[in-house]
Amino acid sequence: MFSIFTKQKSFPVRTIEQLKNSVEILFIDNEEFNLTKELKEKDGWKRIKCVTDIKSLSQPELKDAHILCVDIQGVGKELGLVDEGLGLIAAIHDNYPEKKIIMYSAEAQGPVDAFHPAEGYVDERLKKSANRYQFETALKRLAQEAFCLDNCAIHLQRVFQRELGVELTKEEIKNGILKLYSKGKSDNQSICKVFNIDRAGSVASIISLLISL
Repeated sequence: MFSIFTKQKSFPVRTIEQLKNSVEILFIDNEEFNLTKELKEKDGWKRIKCVTDIKSLSQPELKDAHILCVDIQGVGKELGLVDEGLGLIAAIHDNYPEKKIIMYSAEAQGPVDAFHPAEGYVDERLKKSANRYQFETALKRLAQEAFCLDNCAIHLQRVFQRELGVELTKEEIKNGILKLYSKGKSDNQSICKVFNIDRAGSVASIISLLISL
């Protein structure tokens, strides 16, 4: 419990315009994807980068990205993944569980394997033929879920319940995050103590990402 003389820091309110200027987005597609230019120039997502594949899981563009948009066909080959983009998504999730992932595909290239583990790791699924508005809406939602306190708390409610079997209110989660933010801590031990849980699971990576921007 905080001393009465300890002033709790307020969490910054991040507008969508601030997020568009700060959130790092990486498209992984072996073909040129015209929507990336429009999302950057017309919708204002200033930090969009594109690569044709991932050569290393420590690749700077991958490490720096907050949101990943992955075409599930034609990528993952540089890492020798036979299941291409699905395998790449699984590998990224294993190494960077905090990153938001949009999976997209062209239906003409075949159906997605509904039983592949990657299906459970993605935050959004879109057709490659989806329009700019649909991609823009998905980017907004995931950016706010990652970096806006209210949106992140709602997301964490589901994570606490699904992964840890713990029921917490949105306000309880927000208060816990503010305590951690005021102390400048987001390590597993501090998170477990604040929320009175035995293990943090992916809660730790989600809170670390929220505080990092």
